Formats: sequence, C-alpha cells, structure tokens
Amino acid sequence: MRRFLAIAIVLSNLVVLPCAVAEEEIFIAVVGGTSFGAPERFGDGLAVTEREFTIDTVAGTSPVIYQMRYEGVPFYYIRLYGHEVREAGKPEYIGLIRTFAALYDLGVTHVLSGASSGGIREDYDYGDIVILTDFMEFETQRPANIVQYAGIDRSGWFANFEVPFSPSLNRLLIDEARQRIDEYEGNLYETGIFAQHSPLRFESPAEVRAMAMLGGELTSMYQATCAIYARQLGMRYASISSIGNPAVGVRPFTFADMQAAVQRIAAFTVPVVLDVIARIPAEAMDPEPSSTGERFRGTYTDPDAED
Repeated sequence: MRRFLAIAIVLSNLVVLPCAVAEEEIFIAVVGGTSFGAPERFGDGLAVTEREFTIDTVAGTSPVIYQMRYEGVPFYYIRLYGHEVREAGKPEYIGLIRTFAALYDLGVTHVLSGASSGGIREDYDYGDIVILTDFMEFETQRPANIVQYAGIDRSGWFANFEVPFSPSLNRLLIDEARQRIDEYEGNLYETGIFAQHSPLRFESPAEVRAMAMLGGELTSMYQATCAIYARQLGMRYASISSIGNPAVGVRPFTFADMQAAVQRIAAFTVPVVLDVIARIPAEAMDPEPSSTGERFRGTYTDPDAED
C-alpha cells in the first residue's frame, strides 16, 4: 500500500495545522459529482479540510486533491470529476483520467461518488435517491481502458463486471440512507440501472426511449466511466445517485427545477457519504474480489506463460 505524509499548512496566515507525526494510510476517496451540490462546499460544517495538493501522474498533473477528515477517518476529495484540469480544445475526459490515476498512485482502494441524473423511469421524482447496482455505457469518446490509456502496469489482474458496484460499500450507503429517509422529501431506491450516453449534453427523447427499452432507469454522464476506471485499477466503487430531473421526453422540466432538486439532494447525500466513510475502516475491509479484481497467472491463451 502506498503511503502519504499527512501535513497541512495554511500559507496565508503562516499557521501550521495539527498533523500526523507518522505516516498515515489514506485509502478512501470521494470523487465529487452533482449529487453533492456545489463542489467547493462538500462537507462544510461536518468534515475538516487538512490540506490541498496535487501530484504528478503518468497522465499529467492531477486536479487539486483535498485531504479531509471526518470523525477521525481521513479521506481524499476531488471536485467534480477533476474538471479543474480541463483545457479548451482538449478532450473532456482528461480530468477524469488524471483523477483516477492520482487516486491509484495514492493507494486509494475505496471510492464513493454520486450524480444527479435524469429519471428514465416514470415513477422517479425530483430528489429520489438511487443506489446504483448496474450500468450500461453507450458513449465511445472516452478511453474504455484507463490502464492501457495511461500506461499503468496492472498485468495479472482480471477486472470482471459481474458485480459492477461494491457490495460492501452499497450495503453501508443503503443502511445510512435508510436511517434518514423518513425525514427526507424523496424516496430511496436500493437498486438502480445507470445508462450513460454521450458526455456534456442531454440525450434526445428517442435515445431515452431506447435506453428504457434496454432496461436503463436513470441517466447521466460520468458514473459508468468512474465505475469502469475504478474496477480496472482495483478499487471498490459505489454511487449514491439521485434524480435531478425527468429524463428528456419523460416529462417537461426547467433548469430552475434542476437547481432546486440538487440543493435538497446534497443536504441528504453528503451526511450519508460522510457517515459511510466513518464506518469503512471497521466494516468494509474484508477482501472483495468481485469489486477489486481477481489475481491470475499466465495469459488468456496460455496458463503456463510467465507474462
């Protein structure tokens, strides 16, 4: 396991904040999505930000990484899929590639995220919470394999998607969400099939109808890619997604409708995620090959091969 020294300095006031004297393992991360509202306000009043930094990865300099702590458990937070490193004229996925490359270099093994999405199911309503359990991806612009694209050595690991999201992390998300749902204006769905189409645009009504026919229940732009990259890098991944609007063609909606829903969603999801983080070290550490991959020897065609 890679280790990182936890030191925080506020340069503007030349104040050194309390820090770990010895090296500390940090293996949990939150990849910020729209389920969490304004990216810069994640954890305000609940978690403490100890420092912010970047690292150099094989894919380039990482987005800003915020080292945070909640109830004594340290974790990393990256805002909105690493959007800070996007450049005009460059592929939109660069931030996402560098986000997961950085988390891999830092030794992260548990990743939580979530996106406000369009509800393909007609019974989904604004603010409903959906724990993702499966996905389908239709877009072809982003690299399908982060290991190959970034040149990361993960030989000898089989990343199967029979169980697309981490059972242990999903169990904790469901448990924490159940404890709060009675006081929330929205429903909790403990399973959900996420459909992902082209990034950075809404789908057409025909595309949404096609996704519905194939079993898709909600749609947005990043959660399938995140789940794929996490699995390829040996990280267990879970998503507390939400309904920010009906999918296009299901019912009319406005931008103001989406804004109102996201604020309410974030007030629910952020405390849920933080309480899950507090429980991970005690309750989600057993081996989970279905999420992190299976070690194998040889090649697909020759079990006795050395490579």
